[in-house]
Amino acid sequence: MRGQQTKDNLWIAAGDGQLDRVQELIESGVDVNSHDEYGYTALHAAVSYNQKEILEYLLEKGGNVNIEDFEKDTPLYVAETVEMARFLLDKGADPKHKNAEGVTPAQNAHEEGWQPVALLFAEITKEELPSLNDQIEQVIGSSGQGANNLAVTARTMSEEAIKEEGDGDDQAMEHYIEDMVRRIQEQGGVQNEEELREAVTKMVLEQLQNAFDLPK
Repeated sequence: MRGQQTKDNLWIAAGDGQLDRVQELIESGVDVNSHDEYGYTALHAAVSYNQKEILEYLLEKGGNVNIEDFEKDTPLYVAETVEMARFLLDKGADPKHKNAEGVTPAQNAHEEGWQPVALLFAEITKEELPSLNDQIEQVIGSSGQGANNLAVTARTMSEEAIKEEGDGDDQAMEHYIEDMVRRIQEQGGVQNEEELREAVTKMVLEQLQNAFDLPK
């Protein structure tokens, strides 16, 4: 879309990679650090959509790499790739920042499933991110041997599913299980281990059905 004459505002233009439009708006007097009605900034938009060239321009024009939205999330909170995260860090972004809920960039990236980014931040801040067992315990609302046993069950079932798909490496398996736990949380969680086992089984079957385009 770059080079086309548009009437998009700064935030949309930044996210879309419309450098000409972003330059036009900034040079006409629009504040590079301005917020829209939802608290979003052009820097957040550029980072979220991985528009590095736009981000570089915004920073050159006085953009604040640690600018907060209305929830006190800085651009680091929407960095989904290690490359973008490293770029922000090199420009002075604060990995120890906490948003309105007390969540750090590392914790946020972990919750979003951006594990390489989460690990990068945690390595700098020395934070300890939740383990897979911690996440499963949180889902079933308990702790102890039952949750540990279920973690093993989930891992075993997921490992078999991943092997069927032809990708059995540890990192893929870890991401698969974390995604599965996150999906269960989004669906309201479960009350006990039996319900979690049923949810795990259902999601593994769905994964296999999607992989082999089987009838549901």
